[in-house]
Amino acid sequence: MNTVHRFLWLSFLAASAAAGLPAPHTFCNPLNLDYGWRDGSYRHGADPVIVLFKDKYYLFSTWDVAGFRVSDDLLSWTSHRFPAVAAPRMTSDNRSYCAPAVAARGDWLYFINMIPRKEQRFAAIMRTRDPLSGVWEKCGEVKKVGDPALFFDDDGRAWLYHGLRQPTKVFELNTRTWTEIPGSEVQLRAAVTNLADFVGGYERGRREVFAETDTGAFLDKFEILPCQEAAWMTKHNGRYYLQYSTPGTVSQWYCDVALEGATPTGPFRSADYSPVSFKVGGFIGSAGHSGVFQDRSGQWWRVTTMWIGVHDLFERRLGLFPVRFDAQDRMSTDTALGDYPRRIADGSPTGWMVQSFGRKCAASSSLTNHPARLAADENIRTWWSARTGDTNEWLQMDLGQPRRIHAVQVNFAEQDVKFAPDDDYHAYRLLASDDGVAWRTLVDKSASRACTPHDYVPLAEPLVTHHLKIENVHTPCGGNFAIRDLRVFGQGGGAPPAPVTGVRIERHRDDDRNVTVRWNRTAKSDGYLLRFGSAPDALYQCIQVQGGSTEQLTMHALTRGLSYVWRVDSFNENGLTPGKSAREPKL
Repeated sequence: MNTVHRFLWLSFLAASAAAGLPAPHTFCNPLNLDYGWRDGSYRHGADPVIVLFKDKYYLFSTWDVAGFRVSDDLLSWTSHRFPAVAAPRMTSDNRSYCAPAVAARGDWLYFINMIPRKEQRFAAIMRTRDPLSGVWEKCGEVKKVGDPALFFDDDGRAWLYHGLRQPTKVFELNTRTWTEIPGSEVQLRAAVTNLADFVGGYERGRREVFAETDTGAFLDKFEILPCQEAAWMTKHNGRYYLQYSTPGTVSQWYCDVALEGATPTGPFRSADYSPVSFKVGGFIGSAGHSGVFQDRSGQWWRVTTMWIGVHDLFERRLGLFPVRFDAQDRMSTDTALGDYPRRIADGSPTGWMVQSFGRKCAASSSLTNHPARLAADENIRTWWSARTGDTNEWLQMDLGQPRRIHAVQVNFAEQDVKFAPDDDYHAYRLLASDDGVAWRTLVDKSASRACTPHDYVPLAEPLVTHHLKIENVHTPCGGNFAIRDLRVFGQGGGAPPAPVTGVRIERHRDDDRNVTVRWNRTAKSDGYLLRFGSAPDALYQCIQVQGGSTEQLTMHALTRGLSYVWRVDSFNENGLTPGKSAREPKL
């Protein structure tokens, strides 16, 4: 190690010691799960629910595995299939299920698949005392409804919330017979049939942040009605938070909205701090159709749907974000830089920044429309692909200078694959070099037989290096060696960008749900975070704009008649610099 490298190393060690970051206890979105396959060509997971039951975490999600996953720590998950005797009642085709209702009470975990076989008019309520035993029993049944959520109140009463392209409703369940109590169904939100009547602009799902939001579902169809769906109920401090998702899952504007009430059936009032789960921009967007839960320590979390939409409009992944309740009991989900590493203890950021954005890449070979540079563009919807899946294919990244690396996330792409269950695993080697010539092994997963489409690898000890190289050992299902992004996290060794100045907010007079935000670009910035909210202490919404040369954004996601406070932060590989908050001028 030369003098310059030694100086950087000692400086970075001092910074890390001050931060006190235990790398193995971190995670990074999207979650690295062995997602199920749709049509044999792309992976999928959506509409998730996580339940803490008898000291273990259980995860269920749409069109994924024909069963569930279990974890002791929210970091490592193992898959388990439903037993053959129960599968016909718990799946639609013995392979998967859609938007299940799952909840725990006492010694029982309950599961309802609301899209059983077509000939069935009712859905079975299944339950188990031990999911890992494989013993499930039918305890009742209910009518088929869309996107249900099962909620147990503190008094033991059970409620089933539902709504899919229709008003949100709820009915009570008889907990002896596990059937609907006649006459208990209540409509909680009225149907809206005119797009102009929506108070929240976030209901409209437009395409305004770079190419990653483009989707044929909204192309030239901005006047279509949103798909309001996925009811969910959370109770905190005696207050009931009724949530639903909008404008539809095939957009990274997919978000969760909240209404507040004093009882499980309302009446509910719209929260002026909505949406309560909103992630637009960054490597991957969308944070809708969620399940909210508490971990063993009482920390609140939201497991949510994230969107890719390349191989199919419904190509999706799962994300995990911390949920907060402030002093005024306003609910929020922290998604700012939400696809950067976070601590599993409380969801707080590690402070490790992306070191790979825009870095120079080289490869053993490349398909014409998938060049090597796409492995460093911070966009999950693009990827580099080699011409084959042979073991001699590789991707190399020049980090520009020696950088201190804490973690790497290898996001594999599905290029020319055809699903084969016995061949669905990733194996590779990750190497580091000071000069791009002499290489040393950093991570060796050449013997792996695990499916790791978003392999997040926190290093036990940080490493200073100038170059990284990933070598293929095995690509799943006969596909090409392909990487959406080789994301590198750590510290760049320099200074964060200067604070953003010159912020101007212009609400549109013809439709105040729309706004144009302008600011002065800052030197050495990789991008900006546009934070906004209903109060100076509630800047809970965040849009990430990638690219330091950008100076404005027009967007649609505001609430009619509500005045906002704004702040534009700047970030780069060295850190995040908060801007100065300002309230927008009145129309």
